[in-house]
Amino acid sequence: LGRGGLSRASLRLDDAALLKLAEHDDESDKTWTRVIVEKYLSQFKWYFPSWDKPDGPSLSQAYAFYEHVTLPRHFVGNEERAEPGEAEQSTLLYNYFTTSSKAFIEFGMGIDSYFSSLKILSAILFLAGLVNVPNMLYFASKEYSSNGQVNVLSLTLVGSAVCTTFEWAVCSTCLADDFSHDDEERARLGVAEDGTILVEQNDCHGAEFRHGMVNYATFFFLVISMTLMSLFLNAKEVRSDEDKLTATDYSVVVRNPPPKAYDPDEWRSFFQQFAEKQVTAVTVALNNDEMLHKLASRRVLLNSLELKLPRGADTDDDEQLIQAIHKIAREAEQSVVNSFLEMVGLLVSAQTLFDKIQKLTEEIRELQKREYSVCAVYVTFETEQGQRNALHAMSVRHIDVWNNDVDAVPPNIVFQGSVLFVEEPAEPDSVRWLDLGSSYMYRLGTWFFSLFVTLLSVAISGICVSAARNSYGPYVAGMLVSVFNSIIPQIVSLLMSKEPHLSEDSYETSLYVKITLFRWINTAILVKLITPITGQLLGGDEDILPSVNAILISELLVTPILNLMDISSNVYKHVMAPRARTQREMNHYFLGTVYNIGERLTSLTNILFVCFFYGALFPAAFFFGAAILAVQHYVDKFSLMRIWALRPAVGSQVARFSRRYFFNLSLVAFAVSGSYAYAQYPYDNICDPVAPTTGHAREYQEVKLLNGTVVSSIAVLRDTDVQFCSQSWHDSDSFPFPPSSRLEPEDAKYMTDSQRKLVDIYGWTVLVAIVAYFGVVFGSDFISSVLSFFRGMYSPSGKDQKVDFSANNEIFAYIPQITLPSLPFPLLACDVDDVYEGLVGWTDEENDYDHHNLIFDVPWESMKRRRKKGVEGMGSEATSTVENQAKETDSLVPQTSPLFSIVKHYQPLWLRHILDPCLDVVQEQLINGSDDDTDQDVKPSQNEGGGMELPWWNPFGGKSKQV
Repeated sequence: LGRGGLSRASLRLDDAALLKLAEHDDESDKTWTRVIVEKYLSQFKWYFPSWDKPDGPSLSQAYAFYEHVTLPRHFVGNEERAEPGEAEQSTLLYNYFTTSSKAFIEFGMGIDSYFSSLKILSAILFLAGLVNVPNMLYFASKEYSSNGQVNVLSLTLVGSAVCTTFEWAVCSTCLADDFSHDDEERARLGVAEDGTILVEQNDCHGAEFRHGMVNYATFFFLVISMTLMSLFLNAKEVRSDEDKLTATDYSVVVRNPPPKAYDPDEWRSFFQQFAEKQVTAVTVALNNDEMLHKLASRRVLLNSLELKLPRGADTDDDEQLIQAIHKIAREAEQSVVNSFLEMVGLLVSAQTLFDKIQKLTEEIRELQKREYSVCAVYVTFETEQGQRNALHAMSVRHIDVWNNDVDAVPPNIVFQGSVLFVEEPAEPDSVRWLDLGSSYMYRLGTWFFSLFVTLLSVAISGICVSAARNSYGPYVAGMLVSVFNSIIPQIVSLLMSKEPHLSEDSYETSLYVKITLFRWINTAILVKLITPITGQLLGGDEDILPSVNAILISELLVTPILNLMDISSNVYKHVMAPRARTQREMNHYFLGTVYNIGERLTSLTNILFVCFFYGALFPAAFFFGAAILAVQHYVDKFSLMRIWALRPAVGSQVARFSRRYFFNLSLVAFAVSGSYAYAQYPYDNICDPVAPTTGHAREYQEVKLLNGTVVSSIAVLRDTDVQFCSQSWHDSDSFPFPPSSRLEPEDAKYMTDSQRKLVDIYGWTVLVAIVAYFGVVFGSDFISSVLSFFRGMYSPSGKDQKVDFSANNEIFAYIPQITLPSLPFPLLACDVDDVYEGLVGWTDEENDYDHHNLIFDVPWESMKRRRKKGVEGMGSEATSTVENQAKETDSLVPQTSPLFSIVKHYQPLWLRHILDPCLDVVQEQLINGSDDDTDQDVKPSQNEGGGMELPWWNPFGGKSKQV
């Protein structure tokens, strides 16, 4: 475990190790899918074409890889998570029923926060449902609807505001155009044989003060409980994070470096003035994004090609490679299934991969001729105080940075004639090295483009859902909403792969915002918009409450089933894997389903929003929400332990963002929707005129309704007439916000006195809630942004832990690298010959760093050396080999304009002494704290125990030990 993440050292188990695991796994600890495949399916040639080939790939080994590498395991006797491929100690798969909630912290603070939020919010919604039981009983009683809601479409709608009793009245001002939205609305207006215009109005009274106050109290209960939840989770995250030092605590990043400032020594000399001890590492990042993209794509294609080749095939020998490709093509032609998979694009032929690789190679050679500029510089100090000194000294007005006003700042912080913009960076594994060279305007443009596509998807979804509801009813439409909620996020994620961000936190937040926006509109707001106001309380197929009921039922049943089916992963495991040619290719199909914690949080937030948005008219939504979140908790727990792909520990940044902005916005939506729900009652567009006429109570004959139906007789019990008036807020004569009794027309009335009192109180509360939301959530950020134009805004947070960077084995340097889901290890994008391997963040026991380094993939003129051949480690023997290869390289011309980012590690003196063979002298110097070199501090900072914590790579032992 390093910085809470999982080491990748064991991700590539050899065939012998996999075979041993496959043979010794106890059947009780196997997944049920593996048991079925091994006992039954693997015996059929239609399922596993290579089942009778002794030298062919093994499904048992592939499942052993899946269960020991992809799926999380814990040590026997406790719930501590084991490294992938752990073979020295006994491990078990996590049990998705009996594993306690405390084990989620093993997967990272973000996962722990997510599952904690699911449990707490499920309980909060259940309690909110209990608070609303009086309203549910009232809506289900004959006091609200005289027939007791006997005609509702579903039992789950009993206790909602669906109105099932109506009465006819005379309305001389009602026009056909006012009731022409759909057949249901047209059935409410008719003309008797004597020319009298009749209209049907709702006979339900749900906006009374005592019932509205129940919803009003629910709002304050939710505000208090969710505030306490946020405080609890924040404190929990702080407790987990306060003792964990990261590279961010020691580093700064320069966002506007001079374009030709390539020399890391110059950057080190400049920042050395702020160092308490020294500058330990400098990374100069270049704007070579396009070239890195193509190199990474080429490596992915090459990896896919290697998976199809026999183990040990030399991809550098073109003649041998072409022969192997032709052999694979002949074998593929004999397989009908493989031919079909290639035809539909699920399987790419070896020849196609080879052609794409050749094309990318030529494009990369052209890009290697360009000259690249510096786009960011990461400087890491040996102590936290050094970083704080630098941030404090270089915290200047933004206006001085933008204008490069060197006269307005102290001369010692001007670098090569530039006023630098310096800030605290993201974590090394959070930096998106492929996007650092993108300009601000380009990032902003792509953000708006993906937002536009998201809104376009909302429009398309709305058209489809509306058509489905009109043609097939609310339940089909509800299922379609759930399907769109599952599919569109995948499309948005694919689109966002082209959206540049400086850090993974920024990317995850952007993805979260867009998916949440889509799901909120698609699930809650869209239904409201496409339903006329007269359909808000009706119980027909096209009305709003049956539609919301169908959506919630679908989210409770359909969405979990879709997640558990995991269609794409099962296609890989049961269709693609059994037809793999090599064991590596087969294992590749068992990497699991890539998940995104931000996407899962959007699902949670979406349910929360729907329950809040319709809670006033559909109180049972709170119980629905509690059940949905409880089911989501257990389905996602199963997915985490049986379906989802391996990934490093996830931080809590997106979870905190969600709580601060969207959970609070959901509360505002609760208040706004509730106030308007009561302000527009009774939703029939019928008002009492100021001066009504009487004498209309009688029976009317041969009434022809607007939908063409003729009713032989309609009895009107109301003696006074009514008039048409729009009860929708957007047709109000006065400004419709905040919602209050002002929404009533001046010449007509539809509210009761009790309703007016309720709406006025609720409406002004909404105004206060919105002001409080923007003031609390955005106020501090806005003030800080304004003040930053006129003064520096840096202030340190947290306590200096007095631990040196080089003495902490859990901290890594800023090494440019690219992580791809299809590859087990990151791809390096810089020269790491002079960087100690402990700063890279991972090791591969099978291959050295050259194997994973993009700088060697396409050789170019003036490169330092070629990729090493047959070197397993990075010891002294390997170093000697590197030097020999460098001497044999034809072109060693100094590179004045580098192609790749530059990383330089400046080892502290005490660490250099540790690596020196004279260990006895070094130990004495460290213990006594004496050394002749007074330029640097020899000994590392002490820990709380009084001893010195040496790095895990120290030569005194295999692990950290106290001197």
